[in-house]
Amino acid sequence: MFDTPTLGIIPSTRAARVHLFRHGEVETGPLRICRGQADVPLSARGREQSATVARRFLERHGTPDRVLSSDLSRCTYLAGQFGREAELVPGFREQDMGQWEGRTWDDLTRDDGRAVTAYWDNYVHGRPTGGETWGEAAARVVATWEALAPLEGRVVIVTHVGPIRALLCHWLGLDPGQALRFAPGYATETRAIDADAGVVIEGVGLE
Repeated sequence: MFDTPTLGIIPSTRAARVHLFRHGEVETGPLRICRGQADVPLSARGREQSATVARRFLERHGTPDRVLSSDLSRCTYLAGQFGREAELVPGFREQDMGQWEGRTWDDLTRDDGRAVTAYWDNYVHGRPTGGETWGEAAARVVATWEALAPLEGRVVIVTHVGPIRALLCHWLGLDPGQALRFAPGYATETRAIDADAGVVIEGVGLE
């Protein structure tokens, strides 16, 4: 993985290639719905996207050494395409949106408007009714990541946009409040190298 001059100066040669995939498009229809940890299914297009990105990965890299996935079905569908049994990791779920899950944002704004306003006014510490704050969700994801160390080989992680944002902020030393600066689309790949000296980002939202 490293050239000869680099090998001469780095303190350790342990490194893992990490491929973070966001799940494919989900069934929501034309309305903006608060999903959170609700186990919503993939759309037909989402299933197509999953098959396509997995096929491309396998053509380029072969079977990964390890596949980890959120245990929600929109992620496990893609995780099952990589030719290796996936390890289900609930810590890589999306943010828990509590009583808001499955409802449209229009309905939430009408029925729980004060809490919705407070949430968006303080994105890191605002709490969806009955759910977890973004700060809590990001901390959960980072703790889940750190519990995996040390990783080796080529590792696929299938998850949601929130955990990808949380990991990017963690790897880059950014406050969790910067998470919305990252917007990887459905069925895209965020690629990184994890080494003892830190994580190097190779690309975000790659198709």
